[in-house]
Amino acid sequence: MSELIRAFIAVKVPGNIADSLENFLTELRPLSRIKWVRRNQFHITLKFLGELEPSIIRLVQDLLMPLKKFKPFTIELNHIGGFPNLNAPRVLWLGGDKGSQELAKLSRKINDILYSEADLPIDDKKFRAHLTLARLKDSNLPEELVRKLGTVQNFSWLCDELFLMRSELTPGGPIYSQLL
Repeated sequence: MSELIRAFIAVKVPGNIADSLENFLTELRPLSRIKWVRRNQFHITLKFLGELEPSIIRLVQDLLMPLKKFKPFTIELNHIGGFPNLNAPRVLWLGGDKGSQELAKLSRKINDILYSEADLPIDDKKFRAHLTLARLKDSNLPEELVRKLGTVQNFSWLCDELFLMRSELTPGGPIYSQLL
């Protein structure tokens, strides 16, 4: 039996924006013992695929090729949110309105193609474009961190490509590698 591959489809954050975002997180890290996302993990997930057989991954790669490059649009992330909410977050994220409709449309297109051509399940929960910043075990945020989260700048870039990513879970956190 083949080893399953844990995968997702995402847009990446370009290097210069990742640098700026990392600088912002560097100011936040000392304010709390939260598990902050590392720079090489910055992305916006369009569809989480879960664990798939290598043959299905190859099919997904083939199906995504026509979608990989698309008409560029601007993504702007400029506010902090939380799942399930910012008052008791388990996840802190960075979001914004600009580009969110285009990302949602791209996510729906991916969902439809993978459902019709690869028989993968449709993700029926509402898509919310976001970049995960941190994961929390304790949802109590220190006052100084809450204040600093309110000072987030605009992170803006031109998005024109999606990627199929592998996610290997390790004790030190996930390791991502590009499959397409």
